Amino acid sequence: MMYRSLPRQSGIAIVTAVAVAALVAALAGFMAFRHSLWLRQVENQHDLAQARGVARAAIDLSRLTLRDDARQNKVDHAQEAWAIPIPNLPVEQGNAGGKISDLQGRFNLNNLIASNGQVSMLDKEAYERLLKALGLSPETLVPPLLDWLDADSEPRYPGGAEDREYLAGNPPHRAANRPLFDIDELRQVQGYSDEIVARLAPFVSALPQAGTQVNVNFAPPEVLSALLPSLDLASAQALARRRDAKPFSNDSEFKDELSGQVQAEVDPTRLGYESRYFLADVDARFGRVTVAYRAMLERNGDQIPRVVWMRRR
Repeated sequence: MMYRSLPRQSGIAIVTAVAVAALVAALAGFMAFRHSLWLRQVENQHDLAQARGVARAAIDLSRLTLRDDARQNKVDHAQEAWAIPIPNLPVEQGNAGGKISDLQGRFNLNNLIASNGQVSMLDKEAYERLLKALGLSPETLVPPLLDWLDADSEPRYPGGAEDREYLAGNPPHRAANRPLFDIDELRQVQGYSDEIVARLAPFVSALPQAGTQVNVNFAPPEVLSALLPSLDLASAQALARRRDAKPFSNDSEFKDELSGQVQAEVDPTRLGYESRYFLADVDARFGRVTVAYRAMLERNGDQIPRVVWMRRR
């Protein structure tokens, strides 16, 4: 009996040994994989930190570029060096590039409420003309935006919206009753869908102060036509083509390109030739990681522009 059981016990031992060896090999492989994954995660975190540093350095370069431009001249236009996009430049283990865009050629939505808290009728009428030129409805878009911007909680009629309307929405939220921080905030305003915000984006801005001028050297024809009521869109398009070839430096040069009626509508407090606010878009790659940042820059004289806000794109 004992001699007959030895082969069976020996076979079980061999199977057990093979199973244990297989289990140990699997555990070793799993541990090696986890160790490799951990190393890859550490490398990615390192590359991410380095890529962020490169992106911030690119934004700082944009700030210095704008400062140097202000020290050379007081007129901003699309032919200046800062307005030329920078292709990806090689940096250690990666590359970086980006562009600076003017923001003051766009209609500042925060101009709709003047510094005294009252509606700026000239800007309200201009915004209504801009909306019509873009095929959008002023009746449904202007009142809720004015309610969003003003400090009170009384809805405008017809078409306004305050806390009562927003708290009934999904998800519920309150009216801001303050200036816009960014045009993406428009998506929270009644009537402003993603499609409408995308349609408006090339023509409007949300600058951190009211009463800003529009730089006519960057203003799209639709914005020029909205600010100058007697300037029809076709004439504004022709004016923009002449401006792109030869930018304006002052009111005299600008008025020389306008008819008599339009000349009378040129308001130096609302139209200008110098920009204070800009967008810096940068892309940076380090190792395997790529990041993209956007920053609003505010230039005050010939000082280094301050970063109003910065975020990932």
